[in-house]
Amino acid sequence: MNGKCVLLIKSPVPKTTTFKSVLFLLCLFMVVSFFEVPQSAKASTSTSIVNSNQIYSYSIMQRDIMKLAAAYPDLISYETIGQTKYDRELWAIKLGRGESVLFLNGSHHAREWITTPLLMKMIDTYAAAYYNNTEISKYNIRELLDHVSIWFVPMVNPDGVTLSQQGTAGLSASLANTLKKYNGNSTNFNRWKANMQGIDLNRQYPAQWNTIKNAQAYPWYQNYKGTQAAQALEVQSMMDFTYKIDPELTISYHSSGEILFWHFNTLSKNLSRDKAIATELSKLTGYSLVNPEKNPSGGGYKDWFIQEFDRPGFTIEVAKYAGERSVPLSAFNGIWSENKEVPLFTAQKSYTLWLEKQKVQYLQQSMSLLAETKLYSKIGAADSISNLNPQQVEVTAQKGDWYQVVSGQGTGWIQPSPGKLAVVENMNATADLKDEAYTYKYPDAFSPKLSTLNPQTVQVIGRWSDWFLISTDNGNWWIDGRHIELNSTSEEAAPEVAPEATPEAAAEAA
Repeated sequence: MNGKCVLLIKSPVPKTTTFKSVLFLLCLFMVVSFFEVPQSAKASTSTSIVNSNQIYSYSIMQRDIMKLAAAYPDLISYETIGQTKYDRELWAIKLGRGESVLFLNGSHHAREWITTPLLMKMIDTYAAAYYNNTEISKYNIRELLDHVSIWFVPMVNPDGVTLSQQGTAGLSASLANTLKKYNGNSTNFNRWKANMQGIDLNRQYPAQWNTIKNAQAYPWYQNYKGTQAAQALEVQSMMDFTYKIDPELTISYHSSGEILFWHFNTLSKNLSRDKAIATELSKLTGYSLVNPEKNPSGGGYKDWFIQEFDRPGFTIEVAKYAGERSVPLSAFNGIWSENKEVPLFTAQKSYTLWLEKQKVQYLQQSMSLLAETKLYSKIGAADSISNLNPQQVEVTAQKGDWYQVVSGQGTGWIQPSPGKLAVVENMNATADLKDEAYTYKYPDAFSPKLSTLNPQTVQVIGRWSDWFLISTDNGNWWIDGRHIELNSTSEEAAPEVAPEATPEAAAEAA
């Protein structure tokens, strides 16, 4: 089965998608349900999806992406950011719900594919901790991922990875002969580093591309930088995607050597910032920092990101030096232990960098605080001054995802998780519940579940975003709008905060 086509069912078909891909999509539609995770597993899960104790191929990665998205809805999403010359998709996975962004990528180099299961295991592990509301080391995963989104491109070079793992099996005789020529007439493709055009993707980015050192002069299994910067489709897609998500910090995972690169013509004003982060990463992983060079050889993703965005970028080389071959699977557990906290630490740093850039906006808006929330004397204070109960608050300022509020318990700053602070629209409507659905304390899939409703007609008294506040015999509670269909004869009032839709009214009704 071709996992690419199954995945496309959930993602928009890109303009470059071939007709052949669409046909595969249609013919494989019936097997999607085979991979669906049971509803009970969606609420709480501890079973690992990603198996890192295997040759982790492109098709396995695609299958696992779909399984992860099915197991962790409302937390994981994915999209294709482009295609290779040989029609493999470059998949990006989003984990988290915050506005600040951290970006991790792996397998720029084919033989370094062990970085792909490393990133996939990170997604799997963090998502399970979020759903089960558990911590990893000192990190509160739910709190962290409510305020940060981590984007992953686990396999930047799927063509090259497939060649390195499988050799030329299944390729045309002409292409196989060309690739063998690029490989020095060797059949040992385990050492292959480039994409299937013989271009080294991490020597392709427009960062001092003209002066790259030790460059091969023609297509080769490694070190050929191409005829011009950003020639490779994979690199074009990575650059476009980076502009799109605008990350505060990036990490490119490579192998091998247990070293960490953090500098590329870094501006003096950023040296202390970037060196401090790099030093902490070195402590976390045990890897050595590489000293800056006066005239560094560029072309790498990290080099381009630092140059283009003026933000921290890092290249982490996992595992002991392996030479011209893939890192053995036996090294994975050690790699995981050394790196499992890296994205959590850098997610915190990404959030701090993002928040520092946000400007204070002064507001005068009444909003509904729909669940208990901590009140702080200032943004980022270590300890709260009190807990705010559900109530109407006057929002006087906003910075990033912090809000200054005037409440019955005083004035201060809150940092509500999704769904806790809203402008509730007053409604008077009926709707048909299409299937069995939960009711929630406030409008968020991770708020406390209150009861289960069977298909029926319900009274809708409020709305926020895609959620509806309904009146039940046990009180007024929220329901995911994907489960209901408003009746066309219902009348909706103008948007305003409805007295009967306030948390206090819901609490009294309960």
